[in-house]
Amino acid sequence: MMRLGGLSLLFCVLFSFSAQASATHTDPGAFVKALGDRAIELLTSGQISEEEQAKRFRTLLREGFAVNKIGQFVLGKYRRKATSEELHEFLQLYEDYIVSLYSSAFRNYSGQTFAVSRVVQTKNRHDTMVVTHINPETDPNPTKVIFQVRNWENVYKVLDIKIQGVSMILTQRDEFTGLISNNGGNVSALIDALRKKTKALQIRVK
Repeated sequence: MMRLGGLSLLFCVLFSFSAQASATHTDPGAFVKALGDRAIELLTSGQISEEEQAKRFRTLLREGFAVNKIGQFVLGKYRRKATSEELHEFLQLYEDYIVSLYSSAFRNYSGQTFAVSRVVQTKNRHDTMVVTHINPETDPNPTKVIFQVRNWENVYKVLDIKIQGVSMILTQRDEFTGLISNNGGNVSALIDALRKKTKALQIRVK
């Protein structure tokens, strides 16, 4: 399953957005900055339990990310081959996996910051690319992170994050579809692998 390497904490911060705050920001750049700050505020308290932290992370993830759209995308061509039951189970497990993988990383937060550099409109009138840099004040070569933000009737949702030009959802799609392909094109193989990985992550946290 996909890992985020040495930037796992950073990605965890960048994955956490809330639609509640987006309603007060008409500028996608302000949305990204404000919601990143809100995620840090809500999730970096050392006084909350792992269970409460995961609960808060799940809430923010659902509100700020188009989780179902992303889940369907990372299945690639196999989305059409999956039964309705398989698709439903996968989407549930996919969310559980993301929550289990990233929520506890906030306990190791050590003050990373990110600043919005510019906002670029795409050919799709509903999509905007928000270009940010990590620790731009202290790092001479700050990491470039681009958020693809979609406006659904004045509610912003993040569809993808590109780290130094690498799309996270494309990377995950390649990984997931590769696993399915190596198992005879059966989506159930990915579901089984995701279930085992999520369970292992949950046990590790306890």
